[in-house]
Amino acid sequence: MLESSSREIILKTRYALLLASSVLLATVAAANEPPRKPVKVSAAQAAGPIFERKDAVKENGADGPTTDVTLLKSADGKVSMGMYKAGPSDEKIASYPEDEFCYFLTGSVKLTSADGTVLELKAGEAVAIPKGWVGRWTTPGYTKYYVIYDTAPAAKK
Repeated sequence: MLESSSREIILKTRYALLLASSVLLATVAAANEPPRKPVKVSAAQAAGPIFERKDAVKENGADGPTTDVTLLKSADGKVSMGMYKAGPSDEKIASYPEDEFCYFLTGSVKLTSADGTVLELKAGEAVAIPKGWVGRWTTPGYTKYYVIYDTAPAAKK
């Protein structure tokens, strides 16, 4: 079992890699735009206060209560990055609408593919979900950072 300081270093490294990837994607996507500023999210903000921002989108739909905070969108609207908080849900996915990278900060998620393969994720773990994935998304609740590539951003909910 890893010592507490080793786990903390691993988590901070994962967080840094996620942020570096996000900045790289945003830089590439915004190459033809005037310079924009980086967006920082502190650990304290990610723990909850960020979800109280005025631009936070709160919903209570078929997939349970959610709050979405978009931190950055590419100029063409195809790449978006942000934080997402969801309550309990059990949702059948007919076809995942976009390619998405998720890094979970809290909670857990169980992804069951159409072929019966089960992938269980918990805080400190990440997943890449391909557009068109078919299966079931089950969770008692979670908070995640996300990076989404959507070839049809206008059709996104």
